[in-house]
Amino acid sequence: MSKFSRVFLTAALAAFLLGLAACANQQQPAEQALAAIEKKFQESSAEVQKYVPDRYAEIEKSIQSLRDSMAQKDYGDVVTNAAAAEDGLKRAIAEARVKRAQAMVEMETEWNELSKTMPAMIGAMDKKITSQRGRPPQGMKADEWKQTIAEYDAARDSWSKAAAEITSKTFEASVLAARDAKAKIAAIMEKLGVKAA
Repeated sequence: MSKFSRVFLTAALAAFLLGLAACANQQQPAEQALAAIEKKFQESSAEVQKYVPDRYAEIEKSIQSLRDSMAQKDYGDVVTNAAAAEDGLKRAIAEARVKRAQAMVEMETEWNELSKTMPAMIGAMDKKITSQRGRPPQGMKADEWKQTIAEYDAARDSWSKAAAEITSKTFEASVLAARDAKAKIAAIMEKLGVKAA
């Protein structure tokens, strides 16, 4: 082997070993970067998916791309692209929180309206049921009347529970339950031709 060949071989081997060392040096930062963004995404994914679903899909795709790069041992790509993915996740979380705050304001308005309208609706329905004295309204069979009363009682109980248990922690769930109760009672009232006082 010529002196030139030995020098070339030594240089090539040194470059290869340096490449391996550089790759190994980037593995740990890559693993840490991926783990950090996956943890943050896991903690905030429900909120992001609920309020900004299109951004959720984008972030999920970028994290999957990081995982693919990690599997192919492209640690440099993971380190480089993790920062952009994390930035996108931070912006999505901020957007989701703004949307959630807007939704809460709308729900507060809705709750105030429910608090005003539901007692009148329930009063009108209770009056109608009492006035029937156990008999079904004209044109309705006994079984259907019994079923209608059962549905009304369930919706009224759901409203009462929502109104009694509403707190800052249960606010969203309570409003959703009250909204559902109102829709059911309104449908029964329409079927029976009952108007709220």
